[in-house]
Amino acid sequence: MKQFIPLLISLLASCSNQSNENASESAEKPVIKPDSSYVWTKILDSADWKKNYNFQMFSNRDTLWTFHPDGNWFSTNGTNWTKSQLPNSIYNLAFLDYVQFNETILGLGHFEGNIEQFTFKPEIYKTSDFKNWVTISSLSNIPKRFFYHPFVFDNKIWIIGGEDKQTKYSDIWNSPDGINWTKQKENLPFGKRGGSQIVFLNGKLYLLENDVWSSTDGLNWQKVTDEIVKGEQIFGYSTQVFDNKIWLLGCNRNGQFSSQVLFSSDGKNWLTQNAPWLPRGGIASTVYKNKIYITGGKYGGTPNHPNFRYDNDVWTLEKKLFFSGLP
Repeated sequence: MKQFIPLLISLLASCSNQSNENASESAEKPVIKPDSSYVWTKILDSADWKKNYNFQMFSNRDTLWTFHPDGNWFSTNGTNWTKSQLPNSIYNLAFLDYVQFNETILGLGHFEGNIEQFTFKPEIYKTSDFKNWVTISSLSNIPKRFFYHPFVFDNKIWIIGGEDKQTKYSDIWNSPDGINWTKQKENLPFGKRGGSQIVFLNGKLYLLENDVWSSTDGLNWQKVTDEIVKGEQIFGYSTQVFDNKIWLLGCNRNGQFSSQVLFSSDGKNWLTQNAPWLPRGGIASTVYKNKIYITGGKYGGTPNHPNFRYDNDVWTLEKKLFFSGLP
């Protein structure tokens, strides 16, 4: 028996040394953990549509669409675009919006002219094939106003506020079909306003202007914050929900458009990202295949830049994962 004891001790020592070597080798290997970052990529210097601002982009049926004053273009990759035979039904897209509803696009009204002299028709247009518009109502009771952004919630189309030649409004309307509209509430706590952006995130609607309000039913609203950026007036941006965050694209901050992007997961606490594209406002944007797409925009009208610059480049924002070794 004694003759096996040295052999046993030797084997145990060998196992111990091998274990220590394996542990040492394991300790020397870097631990790989993902670190996320948001990356902008320019995919087109100049798209097929004319440089302009205050038009729209949509993602519908696995296709990317640009709804432009001069017509509508579509693409499946964001790089190669085809002009559709579908025309612009609304006409002046600086005053009224299209809205995506149940895989169709509705044009809510027809606006010709400018704020001083214009013609408004309460006509409602609908396209299902993205080739032709069907006028589904020539005399809808849609509120005769502009500078609002319709949104879809609870299987209805909603309008909050907006303005006409005389005043701004502080009311809420909705419609199950875009034709028949019902006023649901007025004298809202955030007061009269036009141009507010409304998005849906984590069971809440967020109404964004310079301040932020939230609601779970579209009717009762609570203030989230008085200012998105303390001490600054923020406006003129396009809004998207991406990666469980609200994104503000093309902000005018204290009268100066910049290329800074603001984003937040709760509407109260905001972070800033410096984007590589030229400063602008009135951007067209949408989320398509896990990326934010932007195009268009306008910059200028300030003492330093009295002339306006318009854009038609196309950019994407995506979340990328980078792996790095940790000590």
